[in-house]
Amino acid sequence: MLVFSKKSYFCIFIFNEIQLEKSAKDHRERRKNMENTTHRMSRKETIIAAILLIAFGTSMHFVHHVPFFNHFLGYIFPVTESVMAHMKMVFYPMLLLGIYLAISRHDICEIGAPILGGLAVMPLIIATFFAYWVFVRHELLFLDIIIYISCMIGAIHLAKRWSTSPFVQRNWPLWIVLIICGIICIGVLTYHSPDWIIFADLG
Repeated sequence: MLVFSKKSYFCIFIFNEIQLEKSAKDHRERRKNMENTTHRMSRKETIIAAILLIAFGTSMHFVHHVPFFNHFLGYIFPVTESVMAHMKMVFYPMLLLGIYLAISRHDICEIGAPILGGLAVMPLIIATFFAYWVFVRHELLFLDIIIYISCMIGAIHLAKRWSTSPFVQRNWPLWIVLIICGIICIGVLTYHSPDWIIFADLG
């Protein structure tokens, strides 16, 4: 009877080990399938996207000088030389990238990674800008351009990296809500910003 019990426990142990191994294998296969179904941007696509988005974002800075600029366009394009106004030059280009990926891949889940990449670099832009503003005390155009280009490249890299994340893919409704909130907040703060240094016109 004791021998039979030992054999039974041994069989149960082996069975459990087989089930655990099978579960782990199934989990790896599901994750691999999710990564395969997610179309990460190619190197060529990434380079083209970086060039176009940086060009578009840079051009946004000068739109408020055109004769037909109006109050409505101010909700989208920078109207002052404040730090927060220039966050539009990151938010909207990355939003366009998200929309492009969602349409070209026929998958709404693709819209989240670019927005998260853009939001991730915004604190770095603010911190870097004020770091040199404290020492220089005036705006340096070439340094602004270097900071902007570096942060846009970083945002695109993060978007490419996070595009295969199951968490990012699974929570796409949350990113849609985040986009809507971002558009509303940017629009409201354009003309009704608090008296904080990041909203001050430094031009």
